[in-house]
Amino acid sequence: MADEKAPEPDELERESRILELRRAGATWQNIADRVGYASPSGAWQAYQRIANRFIRPKLEDLRDMELDRLDRLQMGVWPKALNGDIRALDAVLRIIDRRARLLGLEAPKEVNLKAEVTTYDRDSIDAEVARLVALLDGGSPRELAEAESTTGTDTVTGQ
Repeated sequence: MADEKAPEPDELERESRILELRRAGATWQNIADRVGYASPSGAWQAYQRIANRFIRPKLEDLRDMELDRLDRLQMGVWPKALNGDIRALDAVLRIIDRRARLLGLEAPKEVNLKAEVTTYDRDSIDAEVARLVALLDGGSPRELAEAESTTGTDTVTGQ
């Protein structure tokens, strides 16, 4: 990006209009129409160039500023928290939590996934379909038992 030449003043004005319209909630088609692009994709691509040049590099600066704010807030309530003030303790913990989220320090949440895999040979597929249809239709216990005996699957436990 450093080797790109600086945009001309008229292009800077156009980029400013694109940013202003997008911040206001304009669609890509609306931006294209108002700024003079042939298609919404042209407006989107222009916005991406602007974002790469101005917006995205600033995110790290914004993160640093937010971390500084959190540090200052924590310093303000820290002495009270150390003296056992419950409200100050709560504030410090919320600040620490916010800092951890901002820095991505939270441990990933554990997700337990269980999958039941049933394999059918060619002969048992029709029987399993019949069992499922009977189950969906609220089949009688006898029909379900017959379907179970054909598939070898327990309709209650799936085994």
